[in-house]
Amino acid sequence: MLVTTLRISAETALFSLVFGFILANAISRLKPVWAGLAMLVVVVPHFVSALVRTYGWIIMLGDKGLVNEAVPGGPYQLLYNELGVVIGTTSMMLPYTVLLLYGVMRGVDRRLLAAAAGMGAGRVTIFRRVYLPLVAPGLASAGLLSFILSLGYYITPALMGGPNQTMIATLINQQVTKENQWNGAAAQGVILLLLTLAGLLLVKLVSSLGARKKRSTS
Repeated sequence: MLVTTLRISAETALFSLVFGFILANAISRLKPVWAGLAMLVVVVPHFVSALVRTYGWIIMLGDKGLVNEAVPGGPYQLLYNELGVVIGTTSMMLPYTVLLLYGVMRGVDRRLLAAAAGMGAGRVTIFRRVYLPLVAPGLASAGLLSFILSLGYYITPALMGGPNQTMIATLINQQVTKENQWNGAAAQGVILLLLTLAGLLLVKLVSSLGARKKRSTS
């Protein structure tokens, strides 16, 4: 279960970074008014209960759901497996990733990109050698944040996953509420706490390295 928790958390962090990068990059290029409206669309669903949003995904991904009805060749098994858990947890972590990346991308000096283009660099070169290094600390922090939050996430994995996707938080709940195994739950809680602390230390280390690199560059 520890390996399952780490794997699902890592997959969630990866997909949150990919989709969060695309969204944040697109929003950061908009005018402030439109960017504010776009961020509102991203953030407002986060204030809806996680339980409600999870049931919404269950309805959408079910055998008779919107996704299976829209995609030919179905029905596809999109629930009660690892794919369903990753889809659900990624949707929950995406607002955090977008918020963090948007702040980093908004602070990038676009004159640096224009200067690189003026010196003959192509779009791929500008992205790889100028833009990506500037936002790399934000990417690392956003990925670690999604990973840490996914470690102890309970509602979505419990409702959208199957027996093979049981994570530590679900196991702790089962041991306390069904099996009365308080010692095992306490041990699992300590393991989860240590993993979370290790992730927070990594976030702090990445943030300090990014700040140091930014000072050295300026």
